[in-house]
Amino acid sequence: MTIAQFKTQLTVQQFDNYSFLKNGLNELYIQAIQAEKYAGIDGQSSLAKMRLFVELACHELGKFYGLRPPVSGELSNKIKQLESSKKVDAWAIQSMNRLRSFGNQSLHITEVNGHFVAQLNVSEIRMRQLLQDMHELAKYVANKVLFIEQSTMPDWQQNPSLELAESITLALSGDVQSSYAVAKHFFSKLALSESSNKQQRTSWQCDFEYWSNKALQQGCKKSGLLQANSYARKLMPHKESTEIKALYKKALLVDEEGEALASFAMYLMRIGEVKLGLDYLIQATEKGNHESLSQMQAITHKQDEQAYLGLIDEGLKLSHKPSYTLDLFEKIKRYEKNLDDEVALKALRSALIVAEAKSAPGYQFFKGYAAFISENKTASKGLTHQQCANMMVDHYDNLPIDLEVEGRLLSVIADFNEHHKVMLSIFERAMTQISDVQQQAQLKSAVAMCSIEIFKQKHSVKTPMPIRQMLQEAANDGDATARSYLNSTEGKALLKKGGFGTTARIGRKTGGQKAKDRKKNKAAKKARRK
Repeated sequence: MTIAQFKTQLTVQQFDNYSFLKNGLNELYIQAIQAEKYAGIDGQSSLAKMRLFVELACHELGKFYGLRPPVSGELSNKIKQLESSKKVDAWAIQSMNRLRSFGNQSLHITEVNGHFVAQLNVSEIRMRQLLQDMHELAKYVANKVLFIEQSTMPDWQQNPSLELAESITLALSGDVQSSYAVAKHFFSKLALSESSNKQQRTSWQCDFEYWSNKALQQGCKKSGLLQANSYARKLMPHKESTEIKALYKKALLVDEEGEALASFAMYLMRIGEVKLGLDYLIQATEKGNHESLSQMQAITHKQDEQAYLGLIDEGLKLSHKPSYTLDLFEKIKRYEKNLDDEVALKALRSALIVAEAKSAPGYQFFKGYAAFISENKTASKGLTHQQCANMMVDHYDNLPIDLEVEGRLLSVIADFNEHHKVMLSIFERAMTQISDVQQQAQLKSAVAMCSIEIFKQKHSVKTPMPIRQMLQEAANDGDATARSYLNSTEGKALLKKGGFGTTARIGRKTGGQKAKDRKKNKAAKKARRK
């Protein structure tokens, strides 16, 4: 039995990412599962399987839409035929072409130093991105052909290729990928187990050093970057910055996709060499590295709008998931300027569909907000005000970068007592983001009334500013609800001097606190007389 056969037998799929294809699209299911199985052990075979998956998907979609003539010819022509039909979403066409391109590369030999080789090395990051592309495409086909709801299909999860013992066996037999896999295993142990005892960490460090060096000796170029990252993150015994930089510079010599550039850039910025780090980050972004692209989007977001929008467009071309979320937000801002603009509404709906298909981080936040402001014109089914609020709160922390969304969030959740803690945390930022005085007044009034209801139930409440002040400012700026409450019998009774006690920064001081303050002031005056 060959090493490759042995590895194939040992590969176990821990997560069935494609179970939704079994009934109705079984041939697609087989190709997808095999592509996943080979991904960590034989990338070239995995890419070939992905290409077959795309070809089968073309025929399934062509048959479903009843295209005439039926899809035929080279795979590139089949994809073009689907594209010309205008029935298949643009992002799906892009994913097909990307998988086709890498699949084609896996089927051809190359010449290296005068020798012909039939090996294609694909970085781990690139392979993961391609697997995600295939999974998104699978969900798209299942939604169209099998009518399965997008929300019922699972998100993609990475499957481990081999257990540690089998990987070590293969590594000792000379398999370079297995040596790298074992080194990466111990790297992960060091990164995730910071609370482990000193003896255990020392053992892992020795194991990591042995296997990463072995992988290097066997010709694994990725192992050098793994070593540089281990010292940069202080997972291995201390090295001087000059030594760590030297390791990164060696990794840069074989860096094809910007992974080493991105890691080196982040290290330089952590140690204070921001300008040089930013230069490397830009170079990594130009190579299409997703991590550096996210970093550059975060940097340019508030500093250079034109550059930021350009990076979003670049991210969409590279199937960079956070870019779909950011693009969705830009479409929302365009629609907000004119809620009667049908073109803007159509663009928003399209961006939402793509973001959902791509499982973009935090897209549900904007899905809830889009449904709220468009009166459900962008949602696949009607969402209540409460559901929009819950959806936005649940996914607020998943947004890819620090966006100015607090004003929008507060405008949706201000009427719901259960989200009072979130109101407290975002109130200050929300007020700075809202320029309309009447909207500010309305939100101050809503937060104040929500706080009063909580106070009635618990006899204690926290607010971002004194309730009396919020209501007074809201009333002065024209809010009818605040003015009416201030003039009501309940409002006068509840808000009168000493009328209620609260925690944090609102309410009057308790009697005990006042006594302590008087005693303190008296002692201070006595000290000054001396």
